[in-house]
Amino acid sequence: MKKFFTVFFVTLGIIFFIIILFVTYLFIFDPFNIKPLLFGSNSAPYTTTIKTTTTNTNSDNNATTTPEDNSFTLSEVQKAALKSFGVDPASVPSTLTVEQSTCFRAKLGDQRYAEVKAGAVPNALEFFNAKGCI
Repeated sequence: MKKFFTVFFVTLGIIFFIIILFVTYLFIFDPFNIKPLLFGSNSAPYTTTIKTTTTNTNSDNNATTTPEDNSFTLSEVQKAALKSFGVDPASVPSTLTVEQSTCFRAKLGDQRYAEVKAGAVPNALEFFNAKGCI
């Protein structure tokens, strides 16, 4: 019986040691980018507003330019979703730079980007995919 307890507790000790090593690896290398969710983000939100222009050409070959609005307002449902993901809605910028807009379109796709900008709630997977764009 003594041998059983010795083997049992040595096995538990080895499993515990492996878990400690794995948690240390996750903390140091942060492969899932969890640290900002646990400890908060130290980066300030972007405050620069950049308006882009798009050129539309009609059949008369007259070019007209119209500004593309990169500002948006979070709906209450979107704010609640951000809070559930552990993000302070006040830290989300109210305008997007051209680079941010391009990154969001690449991560979410044009159609889903337009839906989220219009007020649709992103799911957790979309949030974590596009998180690096901010």
